[in-house]
Amino acid sequence: MQRVPATMQAVCLRAIPQGMPQLSDFSLQSLPVPPMLAGQVLVRLHWLSLDPFLRAQLGGRYVAPCPPLGAIVPGYAVGQVVDDASGRFAAGTWVTGLLGWAQYAVADANALQAVDETLAPPSTAVGVLGIPGLTAWAGVRRILAPEAGQTIVISTAAGAVGSIAGQLCKAAGARVVGLTSTAEKCDLVTGTYGFDACVNYRAPDFADALRAACPQGIDGYFDNVGGAVLETVLGQLALRARVVLCGLSDQYNRAERPPGPNLGPVIGARARLEGLVVYDHLADFGTCRQELAGLIAAGQLYYREHIHHGLEQAAAGFIGLLNGENSGKALVAVEHP
Repeated sequence: MQRVPATMQAVCLRAIPQGMPQLSDFSLQSLPVPPMLAGQVLVRLHWLSLDPFLRAQLGGRYVAPCPPLGAIVPGYAVGQVVDDASGRFAAGTWVTGLLGWAQYAVADANALQAVDETLAPPSTAVGVLGIPGLTAWAGVRRILAPEAGQTIVISTAAGAVGSIAGQLCKAAGARVVGLTSTAEKCDLVTGTYGFDACVNYRAPDFADALRAACPQGIDGYFDNVGGAVLETVLGQLALRARVVLCGLSDQYNRAERPPGPNLGPVIGARARLEGLVVYDHLADFGTCRQELAGLIAAGQLYYREHIHHGLEQAAAGFIGLLNGENSGKALVAVEHP
């Protein structure tokens, strides 16, 4: 067995970040190498994954809880097995798992996955062949389902997830437009990743530039940002567009959620955003009326009306509606002499 030191370096959480994380929120400490129990594996870590979701986790807005103060910062990592008390891994085997920011880690064998280093370098197990790659693949294959000739927009297109997602869409025959924050990243997206176009979402003319890049509208959008970028894209969707809500990085460093709908629960619910236009359902009007009328008669459906009397009140009533002053369905009772 490889010699294991008594202590190791690890990055621990010193304070819960308020807004943008600061160096003072973390501390590098010397800790004992954790003991290995039955069924566990001791791993010497080589690659740590830095992922945006960690910011959400540290803010208590992730599926995994925020770690306690003083704990090793969580994160995916790749390393080699030093010792195994489970009988599953030979020494030297490359493995990956949620092992944290440290030199060594002990984990249950069931929490580790062997890395096939013949496929690609081991570091890819936390990149293109890891969670980022799976995220991109699932979003494209299971939700976006791009088709030849469609226009697909990818946010954070130069990032680990976005770059993969865009290329998968491109391989499916779609026209792919990336969104990034700098001209240099746009050059990378089009020059290296092969996107058809790229738009800087920080530019003052972002909305116009996006419209110019997507003249027929946006058939699919892979969103890692949320916020104003998502709002702009939603205003340019084509009919029957699909939207993948993957991340909300625009919110991660905010002490308070920005105005507008909170789309975080949509991600947690694995929901799809699909627009509803009532005119598509006119053929169901008769059935609908019968069902609702029956519920009203049975006392199982209630409604309210907010009535304005006289046409002279119509404009004021309309403005009040836009200001949210009505309760129930806003109506004008037209008066006659």
